[in-house]
Amino acid sequence: MLKSLFDPSTIYQRRARRCLENARMAALEHETAAEFHAALGRMYRERVARLERELSPSPAPSVIIDTSLPPRVSALRRSEPRAGQAFLEQGSAAAS
Repeated sequence: MLKSLFDPSTIYQRRARRCLENARMAALEHETAAEFHAALGRMYRERVARLERELSPSPAPSVIIDTSLPPRVSALRRSEPRAGQAFLEQGSAAAS
């Protein structure tokens, strides 16, 4: 029994198995990171293309702003406050 624990070939096999498992985990982590970075690369290429389109001279503006319409930010507000929640006006300081 003790011979199997301290046998050099057994020790080497256990160490080799641990190294193999560590290598598999590292490969998986690096493949995942590579997929993530590839997605980031695509996102930034799309962003560059969009910004280049926005900055390129065009005969008509890409965004038409109609000042006669009310701003659409009001649609984002909550319809009613929750119980016990007080809203402060923008720019006002909270009493301490």
